[in-house]
Amino acid sequence: APVGRPSIGGASAQGISVATYAADDLAVCSYQVPPEAEVSVREFEDYTRDRLKVLHAFDRLCSYDAKLDSIPEMRNKVRKELNDAQLLLEYPSGLDVESFPRRKEQFRTRDAISHFALRLAFCKTKDARDWFLKQEQRLFVLRFDALKPEAKEAYVAASGVKCKKIDMMARQGDGKVNLHQILHSTPGAKVFAGDGKVPEYDPNFYEMPFTEVTPNLIAQRRVVIMRGTAYVPASALKLILAKRFRDALSESLDVAFQGLPIALSDPRIGGFLRDLQDHGMQLLVAPKSSSDELAEKLALENCEEMLPRSFPPCMRRLVEQQRERKKHLKHAGRLQLRPFLKECGFDFVESIQWWKTELCKDPEIDPTSYEKNYMYDVEHAYGKKGNFQGQHCFGCPKVIGFPSESAGQVHGCPFKGMDTQALKQQLHRWKVPEEAVNEMDKLIANGKHYQLACIEYFKAKHPGHTGDGVGNSPGDFFRESCRHFIKKKEKEMAAAGGTPSPVKAQTGAAACGRGAKRTGRGCPQCERRSA
Repeated sequence: APVGRPSIGGASAQGISVATYAADDLAVCSYQVPPEAEVSVREFEDYTRDRLKVLHAFDRLCSYDAKLDSIPEMRNKVRKELNDAQLLLEYPSGLDVESFPRRKEQFRTRDAISHFALRLAFCKTKDARDWFLKQEQRLFVLRFDALKPEAKEAYVAASGVKCKKIDMMARQGDGKVNLHQILHSTPGAKVFAGDGKVPEYDPNFYEMPFTEVTPNLIAQRRVVIMRGTAYVPASALKLILAKRFRDALSESLDVAFQGLPIALSDPRIGGFLRDLQDHGMQLLVAPKSSSDELAEKLALENCEEMLPRSFPPCMRRLVEQQRERKKHLKHAGRLQLRPFLKECGFDFVESIQWWKTELCKDPEIDPTSYEKNYMYDVEHAYGKKGNFQGQHCFGCPKVIGFPSESAGQVHGCPFKGMDTQALKQQLHRWKVPEEAVNEMDKLIANGKHYQLACIEYFKAKHPGHTGDGVGNSPGDFFRESCRHFIKKKEKEMAAAGGTPSPVKAQTGAAACGRGAKRTGRGCPQCERRSA
């Protein structure tokens, strides 16, 4: 074959062939040794951020009760995230066999640096540790399952598990143990090809001391134990190794916690690690809303209609609690609600009027004290005071990260801040179907998926909507809700044979109508448009 080009059979001129890497481990490891590599601060942050996106992809795509057995089936679903993060290494083909060692080394460096960085970021709290352990274990299972049988056996041997491959048809000891019978009595040995075909049986079986086997496998009768020896199908190896991987990583997080103060004090990476600690467990859970343009603006005239219809739970609860208690929201609650109302359509005059009306329902606040103590906050939100830049609506990670409520306070995410019973009562008052309430409870109890629970609330209140574009910020929730009801109205009008009126023109006219209430006259611009 010509120099520098692979041959037809997949071998290069130097004698390297695809078969050379048939037993390669594809850099699958248990991260026992920190990497010895130098990278820039920018590369450090990029590697870490990319890996975090992969872990969030697992968290988003796996259900709260997903079994490790089902993780390999998700390879195609997370392939894009793995490729984007350059954390996918596959066996070489005939065309890229020569570059495989270089690509593997680059992969190993990126993989190790990003893992140890996230280990530092997620070692602080129990919730963060549990989340990190679960996602890393899933990633390990996905990678190990992609190895070829020879590579799996080599990895098992290197990991210290005492096992050996056995002859399926051989008899052990005095002949009382027939492995052919054991094979047919082990559920994990059956391989279903689909299409209603009779299942085949995995010929690869391993013998090991029963103490090496995960207790769950024994409890579920997925392995056969005879005289202290366990006979394990190849499909169960990844579960045994995943348990060892998780246990080792859990111990390593204790070590990482001891070194965390030193890492946080490093001016190059300390700030980045703190951001990951604060917001690393929240990320975009849905595609960004297709448009930031408001399909329907919030106004004083439609506020009462919009409140139960299009407000997200975190904002609806603030308004309703302030009214029910007849006590004004404390600072955190007002800070959360003000920019949301602004982003949804309230202009400066409307915000002043709305906040004055709502706050003055508190007997302790009169118009004079409102102008003295609370007017400045509204002016600051619209960029008329302070730094003159205004406020922007907080995203879901920020709202979820609000401190816990104390006496008299209402703020933050209700899915995180409210206890289970109180949350269910609130959802029932909002007339959320029981099925959706149960699904939200499962998402919160099994993984603290607050944003996914909010998406379930949206889908329950907007039948037929897939929830796309929701879950990243309260503003996205409001916009998608308005679009949903506008499309619903258009369909109803079309079915009735009518012509739907343009919503934006109505919105503009409504805004001018609000001015008419103050001036007592109609808007000349709208009058000319009507004429």
